[in-house]
Amino acid sequence: MMRKKLTIFVLQWLIFVVQCQGSTNFVLQSTPYMTVQPRDNVTLNCSIGKGQSMGSYTMLWYRQAHYGQPIEFIIKEYGEPTQNFEVFLNTKDNLFSLLVSNLSVKDSATYYCAASSQAYFGGGTKLTVLDPGINITQPKVKILKPSKKEACGKAVTLVCLAEDFYPDHVTIKWRIGNTEVVKGVATDQYATQNSDKKFHMSSRLKVKKKEWNNAKKKFTCIVTFYNHNNTEVIATVNGVVGGFDRDEHVRKTQTVKLAYGVFIAKSGLYGLFIFLFIWRQGLAKKQ
Repeated sequence: MMRKKLTIFVLQWLIFVVQCQGSTNFVLQSTPYMTVQPRDNVTLNCSIGKGQSMGSYTMLWYRQAHYGQPIEFIIKEYGEPTQNFEVFLNTKDNLFSLLVSNLSVKDSATYYCAASSQAYFGGGTKLTVLDPGINITQPKVKILKPSKKEACGKAVTLVCLAEDFYPDHVTIKWRIGNTEVVKGVATDQYATQNSDKKFHMSSRLKVKKKEWNNAKKKFTCIVTFYNHNNTEVIATVNGVVGGFDRDEHVRKTQTVKLAYGVFIAKSGLYGLFIFLFIWRQGLAKKQ
């Protein structure tokens, strides 16, 4: 058991390290996301960078059911077909393919192609076998403005929420004005599934307070939903004027006006009541 856990840890560590070192430019996978129907067959393709030959490496396929789950070895080149997996190696064209047959929902996972020698891993292909009971749904996106608790700090945090989408094939990025930003961005490593089997995911953008206190600044969250045709769902907010949120200021002003109007109306009714009471008292005395 201990040896199995150690092997899982090493595989996860290797994938992390080699991806950080740019090995995804060496082992290339055809697409980051794929969706298929149950009982379909799908072929995942893998190649290696220019100037390299697959004949110099042992090629393998792995898969990971969910983020944080164990990395599972599936099959290697020239391996005998197992369950619903079969591989094809074309060293002439530097192409290594995995055929997954008769797919079911349990085959949904991220599939990694790897080249041995120095454990080069590809970026992975997230394959989702669609659940017949769930409709494909693009995300609803909104930006939460900074908390009032950050009012005294030197930086503020905007939160982008992508909600109620299926499948979980999304990426999130931020723009300030027309420039994409990565500094100060922290995005969830994976989407979380709700009780209704749809997903949600968030990303945080931390900016200097003086940047937020500029009404001319536009902050945009772009959520790309991958489903055959990539769809961008966008949410935008503007900075605030002089440290005040214009929308919130307008709402508060309207609330105050409404409260004042209610107060005037109640005062008028009370005055009318007093007038009628005095008038009736005067009539009673005359009689």
